[in-house]
Amino acid sequence: MVAIIRVLSMKYDEQLYRGRFDHVGDRKLNSVRVFVSSTFTDTTEERNGLIDLVYPRLRDYCLTKYNIQFQYSDMRWGIQSTAANTHGTVDMCLQELDTCCQLSMATNCVLKVLLSHRYGSRFAPACIPSYIFQSFEQCLLSNVEEKNLLSQMYQLDENYVDKRYFLRSIEDQQEWNESEKKLQNILRKAADLCYEQKLISKNERDEFHISVTAQEIYRALKNNKDKVRRMICFFREINDLEKLDSKFPETENITETQQLLNDIKNLLHQSLDPSDIYSYQSEISESVLRGFYQALKIQIDFHMKIHEHKREDKLYNQVLEHAIQSNLLVQRFFPRSEIFDQVKEYITTTEHGSCILVGQSGTGKSSIMAKLVNEIPKWYSQSNSVSIIIRFLGAIPSSSDIRRPLISIIEQICSLYHLETIDEIEIERTAYQIYDQLKTIYKNQFTEIEIKPFDEHIAQQVFQSWLEKDRRFLTTIQYDWLKPKFSIRHHISPLLISLLYDQTLTWHSYNEIPDKAFLSIKTTRDAI
Repeated sequence: MVAIIRVLSMKYDEQLYRGRFDHVGDRKLNSVRVFVSSTFTDTTEERNGLIDLVYPRLRDYCLTKYNIQFQYSDMRWGIQSTAANTHGTVDMCLQELDTCCQLSMATNCVLKVLLSHRYGSRFAPACIPSYIFQSFEQCLLSNVEEKNLLSQMYQLDENYVDKRYFLRSIEDQQEWNESEKKLQNILRKAADLCYEQKLISKNERDEFHISVTAQEIYRALKNNKDKVRRMICFFREINDLEKLDSKFPETENITETQQLLNDIKNLLHQSLDPSDIYSYQSEISESVLRGFYQALKIQIDFHMKIHEHKREDKLYNQVLEHAIQSNLLVQRFFPRSEIFDQVKEYITTTEHGSCILVGQSGTGKSSIMAKLVNEIPKWYSQSNSVSIIIRFLGAIPSSSDIRRPLISIIEQICSLYHLETIDEIEIERTAYQIYDQLKTIYKNQFTEIEIKPFDEHIAQQVFQSWLEKDRRFLTTIQYDWLKPKFSIRHHISPLLISLLYDQTLTWHSYNEIPDKAFLSIKTTRDAI
């Protein structure tokens, strides 16, 4: 298994050196970050034991052995009341799980004792697609009380192309406690009726029956579909369950929840390597906790053997860091065809000379260069023969001056084309005006493309392109809040537009009171 992964790793390294960054994320990995998924009331002792005895040992082991951090996310604690009141708990858990899967160098999900005898809490969905909600209303026409409750609890948000209904925020906790269970039953009933009438699919129906823990499991399996040995599962076996405290067995909808629980157990057995599935008896003990520690340690060691040989490779880490920077820059890229057309013409028709992109700070030069990494291979019939080398000055410590990136580029060329490696190059430490020096070197015989600052028109085009990409749009009143930010009184930079857009992602069409903090933004610093 390790040999196969090492071969794949070498293949990825070659692609990385040739400017193919699809397999690279947008952050450098420097930790093992584990998401802990479990039911709540029946696993308190296990989670306390992990926090007190297992995680500190793993933190020391990772730091001492590999000089990396060990981090864990146990979302059963620390959910802020704001998230709970706005029904953001499930999304927050799933987002943190996604982050662990993205950033962990080894294990990223521990399905810890979750598969015992409880299926887990089931919440009313915070968001329901409009076509499903309307199907529910249709199926509940004969029951006015249920239909009215559904309409009272959810409100339509038209900021999405595919309109959605959002669960109203909790204003009175006692009132919510009284309505929550009734709402859940209505939603499950409506989902079953709609599925029987073939108005929704089985997967859509299941969304109204699934527990939070089950959602975490399905998301973790999806995230790790093409990754080897990233998850660990612990099964707890309980004998004489009926004699134990009521926190252990399921107490509601027993037949349904046990079937759902069995489905998950079977799926995990099918999906995970048998060596990553463990079981233990009901009593939590030091030996069981030692087993937890050893299981995680084995999987961490397995992955770190792959990473270890790269950690001291200076060139590899430089290329990787610039690849990460490139991926970050293209996330909010706005296509500027007039610039790309000029670059394409230069690259595909010019045999000699250089091309320089010139523009003021903040005009988007770096984003354009990053996007070109993705686009240039598409301009050639034999794209596999094209290699692209890129460095972003000032992006990382090793690119804080012009000398080291130039040396690094030479080393990458030597590695790509199996040339003799260069000896240490001594370059006099002199301050250079890079643009002036390039003009001198090329004797003004080069192609120069000017990138002009954003004006109000371009800024609005950029904003609109992002809305279209995310399948969102703003209401008239929301545009009224936004338009003053694009006026000539503001310095309009790509960063400012990106920060403004991020804030609009939290807006809902039913919010008609403007955010005072947003209205007060005049500069990029204000937005940050």
